[in-house]
Amino acid sequence: MNNAITNIVIVGRSNVGKSTLYNRLLGRKEAITGDEYGLTRDYQSEKCILNDIEFYLTDTAGYNTKKSELNKKINHTIKEQVIKADIIFFVVDISTNLTSEDRECWELIRKKKKKTILIANKAELKTVKNYEHQINDFGIEEFTKITALSKNSILLIYNLIKDKVSKIKKDFNKLEDKDTIRITIVGQPNVGKSTLYNLLYGKNRVITAPISGTTRDSILSSMRYRNYNFNLIDTAGLRKKNKISDGVDQASAYYSRKEIRYANCVILVIDALKGLSSQDITLSNYIIKEGRSFLLIFNKWDLIKNQYDEEKKVITKIKEIFFDAKGINILFISSKEDRYKRKVCEAILEIYKKWNKKIRTSDLNRWFPSIWDSGSNQKIPGSLKFKYIAQNKIRPPTFNIYHNKNSKVPKVAKRYIINRIRENFGFEGIPIRINLMTAKNPFNKKK
Repeated sequence: MNNAITNIVIVGRSNVGKSTLYNRLLGRKEAITGDEYGLTRDYQSEKCILNDIEFYLTDTAGYNTKKSELNKKINHTIKEQVIKADIIFFVVDISTNLTSEDRECWELIRKKKKKTILIANKAELKTVKNYEHQINDFGIEEFTKITALSKNSILLIYNLIKDKVSKIKKDFNKLEDKDTIRITIVGQPNVGKSTLYNLLYGKNRVITAPISGTTRDSILSSMRYRNYNFNLIDTAGLRKKNKISDGVDQASAYYSRKEIRYANCVILVIDALKGLSSQDITLSNYIIKEGRSFLLIFNKWDLIKNQYDEEKKVITKIKEIFFDAKGINILFISSKEDRYKRKVCEAILEIYKKWNKKIRTSDLNRWFPSIWDSGSNQKIPGSLKFKYIAQNKIRPPTFNIYHNKNSKVPKVAKRYIINRIRENFGFEGIPIRINLMTAKNPFNKKK
């Protein structure tokens, strides 16, 4: 995070509208919102631009007083964000009585002596007139009554902070897009995604716990590795469709799949003790279909007996399953051990470079006629002739291949071409797309 830019942290108990306010100010839905108590568990932070000002905006989980190991971790994370804040948005629900959690949360903020603005949310409700006098209990000079669901709240917030935060300026030191790799970590619940995320990030950025579904939102943080900026995204565990029980699970699944589509590299984490499931295979095929570079990690490998034999079995099975991304990169690790961080980061760079590789047209066309000679059982069907090949895109590698037939090229021939491209030009484990196109006859011109 750039320390020159003001850091604003949203704090308050659960269900007062913190995530709704966060989404409203950002202008997009980054945090999951709903009526369930304690929906947010990890903090999220994004750069926010309102008119001519910019600042970092952080959404935190609801401060709570119920005793549990998870709540203890959540409250500790809130305290850390309060310490880092330049300005606190202390959010309360003005439509109801203040609670003990409201007051304890205020005590936490007050003791840190941070610049605080009281945000009295849900001001549109009729019951507000019975409770708005409670604002005075906090002794905070600056406050505003808003409806976080309404666009009008943006102007109210802007007027409060416009003289307290940074004016927009161009950051010339920002890394170019080509130096930034967006990495999404996905998998079923409780396979160790958040533990892996913390391993790569270098500290406990996201909350981990043995209970299923600890992570709900997709969490983004940045780290440096060699000359690259890694944007790490931790996602909620993806359940089977018939086990998605409520709107929260549906929203989590939506955001997780969205992050796959936006990723440069997707890491699918498998619980090595449970092995590869049908759901993992379905998710893998979705990643490949989206054309993302793909790393498969078998986590908790330290708990596996006869590791050598088990590794051979896993590799054999994967070769049989993933014929659309042959040579897929596989790692066997324990995400609780620091020694695996470099191994994972190097694998990410390796597959990212393959995913961005561009082959010269001349090299492709010198090689292309020979592919049919190397396949003992593979013949060009009928009078089909391939005339020309060119790579027209990267990310994923995409090739246009021109031939002389108006009819469709058989799938077996298409797959054969893809596999030969992959083997000859080092695209192992990378999804490849080809567009088979009929070559135009230059002498057949319409008048």
